[in-house]
Amino acid sequence: MGQKVSRLQPAVKPHKAATSKVRMPLKSLTSAPLVWIDVETTGLEPEKDVMLEIAMVITDGNLDQLGPPQSLVISQPPEQLRKLNAWSKNCHTTSGLLDDVAKSSLTLQEAENMLMEQVTKYCKRPNKAILAGNNVGFDRAFISRYMPVLSGYLHFRNIDVSSVNELAKRWRPDVIGQYKKTYSHRALDDINESIRELKHYQDTIFRNS
Repeated sequence: MGQKVSRLQPAVKPHKAATSKVRMPLKSLTSAPLVWIDVETTGLEPEKDVMLEIAMVITDGNLDQLGPPQSLVISQPPEQLRKLNAWSKNCHTTSGLLDDVAKSSLTLQEAENMLMEQVTKYCKRPNKAILAGNNVGFDRAFISRYMPVLSGYLHFRNIDVSSVNELAKRWRPDVIGQYKKTYSHRALDDINESIRELKHYQDTIFRNS
């Protein structure tokens, strides 16, 4: 009689090289872009404080930039600028933002229109693009109050880099401290730092290896 062959095991063991696992790049489950927004304001409360500057950078899901960045300084009347507390006044004076606000003639509506033009160019359908940034709930609150069309076009979910940072402190403390931020308190600078910070976590925590 011929030798019986188990249905559970191959008759001839494959060569080791044939069974070695080849890691392939993982396919993304979404193509929705990330809309990075940062705002500089006269204070912390959108009910009484106003926006002085807003910047936006749109990236794909792999953090590659789509189109040029936008950095918009918004004109505000002197009575609004007089409401700044000591910290905000010192911060925005040192950064040069208050001087830029004084020179600006750009209205909130004009700024929102400019941002919407770019968002709709790279994300054709509403409620798909994800708002991203550091402590982005703060920015969302001001956008919701002062730029409702833009806020309504974005998905309700946020990607908050500060959340990844807090989780890394608990689960991957070895990657904390490798990335340093400058905190310039200018909107576009802060966005670029947030993107670089998330790229750091992408390379150290989320890489497929």
